[in-house]
Amino acid sequence: MKNGILIIILCLFFGSIYPQKNDTMNVDRKIQYDKTEDLTPLKFDQQKIEAYKTQKEFDYINAEEKDNWWTRFKKWINAKYNQLKNWLFGSYEPNSLLAFIIAIIPFVLLLIFLVLVAWLFSRLNPGGRILQTPKTSEVFLTEEEELVKSQDLPALIKEAVLNGEFRLAVRYYYLNELRKLDELHLIKYEYQKTNKDYSEEIKDEAIRKHFYEITKLYEFIWYGSFQVSETDYRLVERGFLRMEKVLNSVGYE
Repeated sequence: MKNGILIIILCLFFGSIYPQKNDTMNVDRKIQYDKTEDLTPLKFDQQKIEAYKTQKEFDYINAEEKDNWWTRFKKWINAKYNQLKNWLFGSYEPNSLLAFIIAIIPFVLLLIFLVLVAWLFSRLNPGGRILQTPKTSEVFLTEEEELVKSQDLPALIKEAVLNGEFRLAVRYYYLNELRKLDELHLIKYEYQKTNKDYSEEIKDEAIRKHFYEITKLYEFIWYGSFQVSETDYRLVERGFLRMEKVLNSVGYE
């Protein structure tokens, strides 16, 4: 008890010897005025200001993008991507490398999609198919033109009959009649023309009638793609012989 009283007396004694310093907040402060004379107001270069306004780096106005189908689509894609990311990782915070990989995934997928589209476009080539000239059956048409203009069709007919290729013999017979019509200037042979075109070119009624008859026989046998017996061939041959008789009457020998 005596020691406690002694400590209190000592604290009061030393506190009176070292008084507290004055609070600086209570010190009076005076306002000082700048009395410098002949000052020139600062002027701004208006041309530089206008130049700065045109630069994108100094455009601090955030323009809100108008809501349209494109903005809504981007928001939908972004929302779906965030849902997928949350489903994969949940509340887990990936490290810097994993975060970078996740960030570039949309761009990688977009790149793969564009490459796939380019590959499909190059394979299908729809532009080339639209612009290119329609191709005809070059193999058969070129062969037909060569047969009509240069081959010995009567010899080919005989050879086909001897080999039992009666369907092919009918084809040679028909091409031989086309060549005769062309040589008589009753038609102008061109391999891209149709049989109907040739029929319309023939002005003589009798010749056109017989040509129509052998055309039906030829188309039925050649495009029908079925076996032709020798009996069938002999019946068809009669029509071609009648056609040749009519052509002989107008000067073909």
